[in-house]
Amino acid sequence: MTDQTTDFNYFKILEKDNKELIHSAFISYLLDRNQNFRNLFVENNKWLSPKLEQSYSHNKKRCRIDIELKSTDEKTILFIENKFKSFPEEEQLNKYDEIFKQKFNEDIKLVKFLFCFDKKLVCFDNHWEVFDYGDLLNFLKKDIDTDYASDEKTFIRHYILFLEKYLEEYKNLENTCSRLFKKGLTKEDKFWSRLLNSKIALEFKNKIEGDFKYVINPGSTSTPLLNIIPKIWKEIVGEDVLIQFQGNSLKFYLHSANKNSAEKLIKFSKSQIQSTKQITKINFKKITKRKENSCYILETKITDNLNDDFTLNDIYKFLVTFYENIDNKIIKNYTTFTKYNS
Repeated sequence: MTDQTTDFNYFKILEKDNKELIHSAFISYLLDRNQNFRNLFVENNKWLSPKLEQSYSHNKKRCRIDIELKSTDEKTILFIENKFKSFPEEEQLNKYDEIFKQKFNEDIKLVKFLFCFDKKLVCFDNHWEVFDYGDLLNFLKKDIDTDYASDEKTFIRHYILFLEKYLEEYKNLENTCSRLFKKGLTKEDKFWSRLLNSKIALEFKNKIEGDFKYVINPGSTSTPLLNIIPKIWKEIVGEDVLIQFQGNSLKFYLHSANKNSAEKLIKFSKSQIQSTKQITKINFKKITKRKENSCYILETKITDNLNDDFTLNDIYKFLVTFYENIDNKIIKNYTTFTKYNS
């Protein structure tokens, strides 16, 4: 039996603590209830009640903003995009800006904030201010003695406790995250895996030169994955090829139903790269008669290449090593291979 005095928490019991909508609702409650909190984002004014998940569209472009707060004269609008469990993307915010520009005239003041789990995940310049859950926690701790009703204070304290636990675990996982690379991930493990994938994508984006696309799967029904897609690779290979990081697997991956392309790329990859001290236990795809729309070309396991108690930085460094080996040994030599084997 667990210690109920320490484990009882509204959010944990309802299993909604990692759902973005729950956090959006809590932020909305604070905006409506607490002027000190509201003043962090907008000037003193008379405000309507906040609304969740408001949709806008223009020329087939659509957006759904997580929180919207309008002044009573509707001359000022606060928009909050909440990214508790996902990766903030500049492209998405730019699309929102385009839609807002068409929907609102210049007389209306738009105040735009991006909420995210960790503001360090935001590496792009944009017209959105950034506020993270560490900032929210600091505010709540200072503001808990505000004139709330007793049941409100209890509710807020439960939120503070659960958020403290999440932020502490997030910090710890950067230093030791090997448990996320075992079979049978829990829902909470998947949440952390998504965040770590976001941090890895950000590190890659900041430190590796080139034009890349990053796709981070939310992983609600499977192990979260990160696809790193160097755009120049398609120009060289003639097919969609990428690095896929999912759980314990790191793969050089092909998105194509063309078996001839897969066989040719596997054959060439075998001639160019083998297991070494840098990358151990490489497994190459065996082509079968079964129809496949995509397949891996080669694969290795994270746990076969890193020490038992590895860090997030260890994973990032190994992913870079894997990418550089694929790029230098396979991709950059593939044009010559196809020229003489066409």
